[in-house]
Amino acid sequence: MLATSDPLLRFVTDGLMATIDSYLAGTLPLHRFAWELSARVETLASLDAPTRTLTRLRWLLRTVELLHTAHRERDANSAPDLSADEENTLTVALADFRAVLATLIPHNPLDPAGAARPTTVPSVVA
Repeated sequence: MLATSDPLLRFVTDGLMATIDSYLAGTLPLHRFAWELSARVETLASLDAPTRTLTRLRWLLRTVELLHTAHRERDANSAPDLSADEENTLTVALADFRAVLATLIPHNPLDPAGAARPTTVPSVVA
């Protein structure tokens, strides 16, 4: 991965974390959540995120999409909530999603001025 894509990678990764937070806070419906996860994971792919990481994220995304499909089919039959087992599966998938995303986030906070800062500390002349 190129160093120039690091800020973009961080931006998309932070967006994925925010999307998960929004869903867990109840401000994002499951259908929109599944769509946003999918779009952002594919954006990571376009930024040349590591293949192994993308594979793991896509497997977790597939879990969310399968739950969404089951929810949509059941919702048509007047059962709008996820079952307890589905909620548990989703909780585990989202915890795993966060753990995988944490491997992509640089340990240092995003610093837009970082490249402009000198790499050495100037000596103080008395």
